[in-house]
Amino acid sequence: MNIYTKMKQITDFTETEQTFVDFIIQHPQQIMNLNVKQLAKSSYVSISTIYRVIEKLELSGLAQLKMLISNQHEAYLREKKDTDYNYPFKKDATHHQIMKQMLSLYEQTLTSTFNLVDLNEFLKVVQVLYNAQHILLFPTIGNYFMAECFQQNMIEIGVRVELYPQSYYQHWAASACQKGDVVIIISYANRTPWLLDVVKTLKSTEATLVLISSTHENQLSRYVNHHLYFCSYEDSEEKIASFSSRISLQYLLDCLYACYFNRDYEKNLEYRFINYID
Repeated sequence: MNIYTKMKQITDFTETEQTFVDFIIQHPQQIMNLNVKQLAKSSYVSISTIYRVIEKLELSGLAQLKMLISNQHEAYLREKKDTDYNYPFKKDATHHQIMKQMLSLYEQTLTSTFNLVDLNEFLKVVQVLYNAQHILLFPTIGNYFMAECFQQNMIEIGVRVELYPQSYYQHWAASACQKGDVVIIISYANRTPWLLDVVKTLKSTEATLVLISSTHENQLSRYVNHHLYFCSYEDSEEKIASFSSRISLQYLLDCLYACYFNRDYEKNLEYRFINYID
């Protein structure tokens, strides 16, 4: 996960810790050039505050913080480009302008999604999928078609994936889950009333639960084993369409499939060729 994204996600910084976090975001070059005593003086916080922030970021020390800032600042700046995710084009826009603005929205969405990925968590999800007895998908209705694309990709390499978009079937499928099953729950903002009950039912089984959601506060997250994130800049209701969240989800699911495929690259490629239907 991009270090800037991680700083924004952490909600338990104290007031003085947040002061230092704001200093990092606003003055990355000074972070690179100053030692810890100079940083404390420049940011008006104590040395102990700096090390508490580093600890909450789960870093080994100031050197690692500087390394991440150096490596990830450019990606953070690309993500910060101005785009209206809810209204990416205006009423009087030409066709060419709309296409350019949509291209910019896609580019920034993919950058933001990549920055949200905790690689260790992502690889754990790939591993549990690889080891799964059964894979089940529980998408909310707006995410159904992206989930179906993932299902199709997996089926085409011989991996059975069950897709349950409706509450009735999610309820009964959840009740039947057991150890060895992996359930991927997809919900942008957890506005689907029955989904929490379904997740609680799943939690009472020994299934492994993976949640894909926005970074907004989500009560589902406390019940799951693994959590991946959408790009989270869209309003859930006030927008032209779910352009950003859909491309973000598609990217995540495609990456999960691609990494799964890569575990047995030659075998999966051969399976696709042998069973290809024109």
